[in-house]
Amino acid sequence: MPDQVVLFRTLAELQDVHVLVMSTVSPLLKIGLQFLGVWPDMPFAIIIRLIFMSIIMIMQYFQYLYIFAHCKQGEVQSLVDSLPLAFDYSLRLIKLMTLWKNERLVREILTHMDTDWRECVRVERDLYIMTTKASISHFCTNVMMSFYMSVGIIYLVGDFAIDIMHSIESGNDTSRPFPVKLLYSSKAEQSPIYELLVVIMFAYVLLNAYTVVIVDALISTLVLHVSGQIDIIHQEFKIISDKIAYYQSCECTIGMLVEKHNKVIAFSKNMYNLFSFMALMQVFWNTLVICILGLLVISSLQDNTGMGLMKTAVACGGVMIESFIFCFAGEYLSLKSKSLADAAYESLWYNMSSNESKKILLIIMRAQKLLTITAGGMANLSLELFAKILKTSMSYMSVLHAMY
Repeated sequence: MPDQVVLFRTLAELQDVHVLVMSTVSPLLKIGLQFLGVWPDMPFAIIIRLIFMSIIMIMQYFQYLYIFAHCKQGEVQSLVDSLPLAFDYSLRLIKLMTLWKNERLVREILTHMDTDWRECVRVERDLYIMTTKASISHFCTNVMMSFYMSVGIIYLVGDFAIDIMHSIESGNDTSRPFPVKLLYSSKAEQSPIYELLVVIMFAYVLLNAYTVVIVDALISTLVLHVSGQIDIIHQEFKIISDKIAYYQSCECTIGMLVEKHNKVIAFSKNMYNLFSFMALMQVFWNTLVICILGLLVISSLQDNTGMGLMKTAVACGGVMIESFIFCFAGEYLSLKSKSLADAAYESLWYNMSSNESKKILLIIMRAQKLLTITAGGMANLSLELFAKILKTSMSYMSVLHAMY
């Protein structure tokens, strides 16, 4: 008997450790949220946000000065080349400000996730489902980190190399190119100011790519967490059917399912409020950026510039994947919520008592209203919306290419 007590105590301690270690939020994502001042109860969070805000605003100021300075008839190429990066950084600023503004929502979402993990650890099958989702979430975050950082480096180095080659071909040895299109003063090309600015530009571009990773990984993680909770409800419906087959009562279980379903709905509403405006800006800005990058790809094909084609194509692919992640997350959430109604209907509700059947009916009726993430309440994030983004971008690109 004492050995059994020790064994049970050890198992309980292992489960508690598992809850503390395992989470749908990967270590990389947690570090990123802390680095950007989004994680709740972060010390000096306001100072971190002010620093990020100041850096981005200063860079944006000089980027748009460069754009306005090249809004001339003969400098269309320079204008088009500088627009994608400026628009892309503006979108990053909007996303960060949205996360900072909705600090309370982020806190509620993370607290809800922690509660779900503490509940599922008591049931082995629930823990298995959530652990599987957490593994997928961690893998996706690692892949996004590798991909976006590689895209940022390729675009930065490619643009820098092209400027250097143009300087060599034109015989202008005195002009020193910069990796980011900004309006610099004449003293900026003098050492050691030039070297310092180049290092700052590289760090800034990598910071921008890092912000993309954190936001995309956040929405992917939250959707995977919700899908794990929906899968747990699916599993419970199968168990209820088995209980009914053996003529056992399941009223208490159905009541717990209704409560869990309400928690899933509340969690999804918080996600909706957090990402709705962010998704709207994503759709709008990425449509413009894809259009402009498409023009640059066509220009690189006509000029036979291999390095320019590669860096522009990689950047265009990165922007498309960023939009795809948002749209796929919304599509996946809608499909999972729809499957919940199917699982409830496929259970043996017709063999239940009238009181229990009414509860199942409520779940079916509520699940028919799909859980979604919208772009500002105008359109649901879905693969159909992603196709519309690409179609619209290509249409505008064709018109601009015909004009210029």
